Order: sequence, then structure tokens, then C-alpha cells
Amino acid sequence: MEKSIEYYMDLPYTIVVKKEKDNKGEDCYISRLLEIPHVLGDGKTPQEAMECLNMHMRMAIKAYLRDGIPIAEPQTEYSGNINIRVDPELHANLAREAAVYDISLNKYTALILERRKIGMQPTSANRLVRGKRSSAGMRK
Repeated sequence: MEKSIEYYMDLPYTIVVKKEKDNKGEDCYISRLLEIPHVLGDGKTPQEAMECLNMHMRMAIKAYLRDGIPIAEPQTEYSGNINIRVDPELHANLAREAAVYDISLNKYTALILERRKIGMQPTSANRLVRGKRSSAGMRK
């Protein structure tokens, strides 16, 4: 089955919207896809930035399909394994703290990450959006 523009437009790509300053020093918003980072949109409001991104995404996908360029799709399944490198002193401190609670270092680290909800607390200047698009091409 050959994938169409609509197939890709309906995928739950992750969109980041950030508040920035334009070259006149005025507030503007930049939106981008995490999975296809060079596809951008901009506008005076987050909504305008998303609409611009939607248009640029459609144009990029159309060109990629025409030219046979592979198109990244959102990752929807994760293994639950993360391998990270940390400073040996931090490693030792975390191991000692885990021992105090009588749990494994792995469990302790997972609890710390869960409690912090890293990346899941959008501010008014920085938003993360993931989900299906509505008929207008915007996220629900």
C-alpha cells in the first residue's frame, strides 16, 4: 500500500510551539515537528504558528512523496528501557539514596523521573502537543 499525504497528515506527530522574539523584537511563536524538525511554522499567535506548520508540513510531505524521500513517522511504542550516562558522583549519591529506601537504583530513578514529569509541564511560552488533527488540521 502506497502511503498518501493524508496518511501522514493524520499521524500523531509531536508539535512543539515556542514563544520567541522576531527580528523586530516583537513576540512571535515558532512551531515545529519533533519527528521532522526542519518543518516549521510561525505566527503572531500559537494558532497562527500551528496553521503555518500545517501548511508547510503538507508541502514537505508532498515533495518527499514525489521525490521518494523517506518520511519519519511518530514513534508510538517504547520499550521502557533508558540507558543514560551520569557523573560517577551522581551515580554514587543516587545509589546511596536508593539504599536508604531499600529499593533498587533503577526503581528509585524511575520514581524520581515519574515525580518530575519531565517535559510534561508546558508553560505559556513553550507547549508540547501530540494527538490527532481535527478536520481543520489542528490538534484536538
